[in-house]
Amino acid sequence: MAENNRFPEASCIIAFRPEDNTSQSFLQPLRDLAPLEENDILAEDGAGRVLMIKAGEEPEEIAEFALALIDTMQGETGLRLKAGISDVHHAPEEWPAGYREALEALQVGGRFHPKAPVQVYAHQMLERMVEQIPPELRRSLRAQVFGEHPSDILTEETLETAESLFEADLNLSDAARQMFVHRNTLTYRLDRIKRETGLDLRVFRDAVIFRLLMTMPEEK
Repeated sequence: MAENNRFPEASCIIAFRPEDNTSQSFLQPLRDLAPLEENDILAEDGAGRVLMIKAGEEPEEIAEFALALIDTMQGETGLRLKAGISDVHHAPEEWPAGYREALEALQVGGRFHPKAPVQVYAHQMLERMVEQIPPELRRSLRAQVFGEHPSDILTEETLETAESLFEADLNLSDAARQMFVHRNTLTYRLDRIKRETGLDLRVFRDAVIFRLLMTMPEEK
């Protein structure tokens, strides 16, 4: 662990794990590359993961830190890591709860967003709600809107269009700028999604339904 005699007033727990199964310890390379601050703590958990107690009150900023560190690790060592980030905690006695949150963020993220290298517990409320829906009902709901082969409708372009619109709070002009397309192009794509699914993503109710169904992982 990093040597310090003070605990941070606010911190998040980051759980790093290798993307590929490996028994090789990566604590020292991570320690060498991580720009640790005075109150940060780094240690192995005995299960092939490295934990970092990172001072800070903004999980989004800590997520950016973790992503930058993951990119650096891959560039310097070739090792690909994933990270789960807990909620903010304010005392050492809360760290066990933070550890569980960081692990759950990794697990939930692996099921719903397997390509994303960093998972933030605070951003996964919808995914945790979806997990409470029985798999058979999830399949039925998705098939009702996306048909028997959802991947035929949820193409990369459709997903990018939907995500950009949601990130822009359904503001078409902002979403078009974010996607670097003309507003008319975005309107054309949204009209096509409406024809294919019956949902108009410009309408809040339809957008919520689409977002919920899009979040559901396609059952194997």
